[in-house]
Amino acid sequence: MSTTRKCVICNEPILDEPSVPYKGRYAHQRCFNVVIQTLHKDKKEKIESASKSKKTNSKKRTTAELKGSLSEEEYKEKQRYANYLKQLLNEEKLSAKIYAVTDDYIRKYKFSYEGMYKTLVYLNEIIEKELTGDIVGIIPYYYNEAKQYYASVDKIENVNKDIDISQMYHEKTIHIKPPNRKIKQLDITTIKEGEDE
Repeated sequence: MSTTRKCVICNEPILDEPSVPYKGRYAHQRCFNVVIQTLHKDKKEKIESASKSKKTNSKKRTTAELKGSLSEEEYKEKQRYANYLKQLLNEEKLSAKIYAVTDDYIRKYKFSYEGMYKTLVYLNEIIEKELTGDIVGIIPYYYNEAKQYYASVDKIENVNKDIDISQMYHEKTIHIKPPNRKIKQLDITTIKEGEDE
């Protein structure tokens, strides 16, 4: 009794047809070709979908990278903030801790470099608070207060921008005569020379 081979793919007997070894057994040539074409098509679709998702991911990553980078104006604000901190601390370089805390404020509290700079100016020059230590730790406590102060200054400037202050005060010229004093003068010739002893 002869055993006939069965196709591993379609499970039909392989009679006088050409067969191909496939997964340790045999398959019809036509079944094998269909499986290979299907696998090839599936693989091609996976590659295309992976490349599409990679493109969208790269777009997302590019956007995130752009958000992480600074514009020209933001960079100038960052430099001004850092230079003012260096001046206050009387140091040439800022510590890594200061940079880390500053970045944390930007991420967590959505502070800006300009806002933090103005807060430091407000503390140091406006209310003349004594700043000691690393200084940046005090920024969150006064950030909104400084923001309100600068908003009120801007509001006052906007309200008064059309007012001509040169017309507000009238100038008067006042002439003051020096008092008429007579100073008694000493006669030097009347002074006697001191006697020798």
